[in-house]
Amino acid sequence: MPMISKAKYKEIETRIEHIFSTEMEVEDFTGDTVPTSQDLPDKNKGLIITNCTILFVDIRSSTKLSDKTQAKNMAKIYRAFARGMSMCINESGGRVRQIAGDRVMGVFVDDKDESSVKKAMHTAQSILTVVEHLFNPICRTNINGKEIGCGIGLDTGRILTTSIGMKHQGEDSRDLVWTGKTANVASKHTDLAEANEIFVTKRFYDKLPQSFKKTSNDKSIWEKTYRLKGDSVFEGYGVSAFYLDELLEEPVKESMSVTSSALSPEAGAMDAGQIVTDIVQGVETKLGDLLGNFEQVIRRENIISRKEQQLGNKIRELYEREKDIKRKEVELENQKQTQTRILEDNINKVTYDLSVSSLQERIDNLELDVFLKELKYVQDLGRKIGKKQETVQYDLMVWKLVMYLHKKGESRFAFKILTRQLTETLPSYSVPLPENSVPIIKSLGGEREYLEAATYHVENRNPDIGELIRIRNVLKNIGFESLIGKGSIFFSDYI
Repeated sequence: MPMISKAKYKEIETRIEHIFSTEMEVEDFTGDTVPTSQDLPDKNKGLIITNCTILFVDIRSSTKLSDKTQAKNMAKIYRAFARGMSMCINESGGRVRQIAGDRVMGVFVDDKDESSVKKAMHTAQSILTVVEHLFNPICRTNINGKEIGCGIGLDTGRILTTSIGMKHQGEDSRDLVWTGKTANVASKHTDLAEANEIFVTKRFYDKLPQSFKKTSNDKSIWEKTYRLKGDSVFEGYGVSAFYLDELLEEPVKESMSVTSSALSPEAGAMDAGQIVTDIVQGVETKLGDLLGNFEQVIRRENIISRKEQQLGNKIRELYEREKDIKRKEVELENQKQTQTRILEDNINKVTYDLSVSSLQERIDNLELDVFLKELKYVQDLGRKIGKKQETVQYDLMVWKLVMYLHKKGESRFAFKILTRQLTETLPSYSVPLPENSVPIIKSLGGEREYLEAATYHVENRNPDIGELIRIRNVLKNIGFESLIGKGSIFFSDYI
C-alpha cells in the first residue's frame, strides 16, 4: 500500500519549517471583487481587506433531520440548499468561499456603488425568502412533507486572507482561509441564530442603512438581544421572517402554500372547540330522536363517547404543551440570571482594575484620610472578585504603599503590610531593598518580628537567589549579621 518514504517525510519537515521561518508578507486589498486563490501565490503572503462582511447560513437541526430521512433524500436536500444559497450570494454581489455540509459561507467587499454590509443584508433577506417560499414548498412535495429552517449570522470588519493547500499530481487543493475576529464572530452568531432568523453583530447593525432598520411607519424591525455560547455572552440584533417583498408580488401557488397553522396551539384550541360543538349537537339530536328510534340513540351515544375521548386527548396535549412552555420559561430565566452574573463579574473586574490604576497614580498626592477611604473601597472591590486583602496590596505596588504610609506617620500599618507580604501566599514577591524597609523596622523596634517573618518566608515560599540576597541585606542592616554567615539557614540550605 502507498506509504510516505523517509525522503518525503524529510521534505514535509522542510516545507513546514520554511512556512514558519519565512516572514509573512501582508498588503492592503484594493480590488472591488472578492479575492480568489488565484490572486494569492503559494507562499507566506496575505491580503488585508479593510471593509469585509462575512455571512454564514446553515440548516437548523440537520442532525435530527438526517436521522429520519433516507440518505438519498438528505443528499438532495443538502445539494438543493447549497445551490440555492450559493445563487443568492452570487446574485447579490458576494462570493461563496466555503461549503461544509449544511453550512455555506459568503464573503462581500465594498465596491464603488454599494457597501459590503448592504450586499450581505440583501443576501440574507433573499435566503430567508428562498427557503420559506421556494425551498420548503418544493421539499415538502418531493421529500415526504419534509422542510427545513435556517439561521443566518453576519459580521463586518477587517480581515486577513491567505492561500492554503497545494497542487499535487494534477490535483489542486488550494483554497483561501479567512482569519481574524470577523469570520469567527459571524460563525458564532450563526450558531446562535434561531430558525428563520438573521442574527448580526452590533458593528454590522451600526453600519446598516436606515431603510433596513425600520418599517414604513417608522417601527423598529430589529430586536437587541444577548445570547450565551459556552462562557461567552454575545451582543447582537435579531430579526425573523425578514423577506424580500418584491419577490413575493405574485400569489403563492396553492400547492406550495405553508400550512403551519394546522400545527399551531391556536389551531388545536379551535379543533377542541369544534369537538365540543359536535358533542352538543349530538346530544340535541339524541334527545330529538329518542322517541323515534332507540337504536339510533345508542349509535349517537357511541359517537359522543368517541368525541369525548378525542376531547380528552386534546386537553392532555394542551396540558403537555403548557408544561413545555413553562419549562422553557424556566430555562430562559436561568440563562438570563447566568448572563446577569457574568456581566456583573466583568463590571466588577473592570472597575477594580481602573480603581487600582487610579490609586497607584495618585497615591503620593493624597491626604491620609482620603487614601484610607479609597484603599477600603479598592479592598471591597477586590473581595467581590475573590482577592485577599494582601493580594490587593500587592496589586497596588506594595513598596510604594509601604513608603507612603511610613511617610504619613503610619509606620505600624506599613510594618504590618511588610511582614504579611512575607508570610502570605501571593502570586509573586520581591523583598524590598534595605533603604526601603530598614527605617520602618527600626523605628518600631520590630527587628525580631521581621526576622521571624523572613525566616518563615525562606523556609516556606522557596524564594530565588535575588530575594535571599535582599533578605540578607535587610537582616544585616537591622543587627542580625551573625545569623547570615556561613552555615546559616539563609545560605547553607538554600543557596
